[in-house]
Amino acid sequence: MNIDQAYQHCTKLTRQAGSSFYYGMRLLPMHKRLAMYAIYAWSRICDDAVDDYEGEEAEAHLAMAEGIAEQAFADDYQSSDHPVVLALGDAVRRFQLPLKPFRDMVEGMRIDMRAVRLQTMAELEQYCDYVAGTVGIMCVHIFGYRDPKALSLARDMGRALQLTNILRDLGEDIERDRVYLPSEELARHGYTIEDLRLKRLTPGFLALMREQAERAEMYYERAKGLFPLVEEDSLRCLRMLFLMYRELLTKIEESRFNVFDRRIALSSSRKLRLVWGVLWNASATV
Repeated sequence: MNIDQAYQHCTKLTRQAGSSFYYGMRLLPMHKRLAMYAIYAWSRICDDAVDDYEGEEAEAHLAMAEGIAEQAFADDYQSSDHPVVLALGDAVRRFQLPLKPFRDMVEGMRIDMRAVRLQTMAELEQYCDYVAGTVGIMCVHIFGYRDPKALSLARDMGRALQLTNILRDLGEDIERDRVYLPSEELARHGYTIEDLRLKRLTPGFLALMREQAERAEMYYERAKGLFPLVEEDSLRCLRMLFLMYRELLTKIEESRFNVFDRRIALSSSRKLRLVWGVLWNASATV
């Protein structure tokens, strides 16, 4: 397998996943886009390991994902016949990607392999940093940045996006015995895990969710500082991801946080309208 075939494999995986990220990545120049596809393909392997398997099988699949990343950073990565190793190894060298975010993401995935109970907001922020802040740091290396502050701002954007995901997926996550909202905050609002299992929309639940949404909004506001720091040919992708997820948070709020009856999402037509808006107004502020 050659490098072109490896990138084609990652492109196919990314497109088939149907993620909002795909729309943003399409706005990058080809060399950056392919590197993003490689990262996304690897991240998908990590996610699938903990979402599609349990127990020892999940451990084995996550260990395989970890091994793929380690091989991509090895000097002899080109001897591998795994397409993600080849594509990721090439991206690592083109964009000087650090290994630490990959290792941290694996640690975040390990949290998801058992029942999740986070006690404090600090623990939730650490989890967000593991599974999303890491992606932000990888992306910024590919986007290109002018100031080291971009790395911490990318982490803030990762926190904003992951908090939005957590609010949207509350019902699905409890089915997997995952509760990411901090126990101390549930207790402060008089809302229990049993209430969550029964999908009760109590006044305490609404107050709890408003608090989380406000925290996500704070991180979105901080993340705006990232825009002037990335290379211009990456700005459209960054802006697209920001707008999609912030609008998703707005939809969650407009539903009065009823995330149990249906999965709140942006329609394909709305995503396309956002793409066109970004294309025609690339320099506009968010």
